[in-house]
Amino acid sequence: MLQQIAEIEAHSLTAIPALRTEVYDGWHLRFARNHTRRANSVNVVTHGVLPLPEKIAHCETAYAAERQTCHFRLTPLANPELDACLEAREYGYFGETEVRIQELAGDLTLDPGKDLVSYDPASEFWLKGIAALTGQDKSKQQVFREMLSLIDMRIHAIGILCGKQIVACGMGVSAGSYLGLFEFATHRKFRRRGFAGRIARHMQAEAQESGAKAAYLQVVAENRLGQDFWAEMGFVDVLYRYHYRTRL
Repeated sequence: MLQQIAEIEAHSLTAIPALRTEVYDGWHLRFARNHTRRANSVNVVTHGVLPLPEKIAHCETAYAAERQTCHFRLTPLANPELDACLEAREYGYFGETEVRIQELAGDLTLDPGKDLVSYDPASEFWLKGIAALTGQDKSKQQVFREMLSLIDMRIHAIGILCGKQIVACGMGVSAGSYLGLFEFATHRKFRRRGFAGRIARHMQAEAQESGAKAAYLQVVAENRLGQDFWAEMGFVDVLYRYHYRTRL
């Protein structure tokens, strides 16, 4: 199982890249001007050999130099003693998240609806639509655009139109055997119409055509509505969980 976790972690770190990554003794320090906690956190890829206190101190100094909070994202790949070490240094426990996976089995079909549109990810119309639906301010919009420009994988940029407005959106990133699902949002006036499900199924069909064998996503443990929705979509298998440690 650890091998598959490592594969998905490698895929997801590339699918949603930081603007800058420092590799320090097997740990990846990601920086993206505070766009999201995930894109601005320490991620353990390999355990390394240096003492944990020395490595933690290095990370704290690096994020302080960027005037950013130092977050550690702890997956099953992290050093076994790291969580307790951070807790002893008064790091709080936050953001427990499930990584769910689903095999892309059978003959998946593309959505035939004319209201579902696949965009160029550089499309100004789609970028403005996703910014409005996900609540990106101007600063986050700029960072998101920069992050997209660094993605060296296939980007599935999907929106559902009502008139001339994007009322639901999602982004998938696929390469090799995996499709990652990100940035799903629906305008509050258009929820419970099956739009998110249509987008997800369309992305899965596109990715399957390109050779992907499985799709994965991340859903916060406290997000019961999100968990229920993705379970209905067939994402019932929780491959692993991760959480953050942040200095209180």
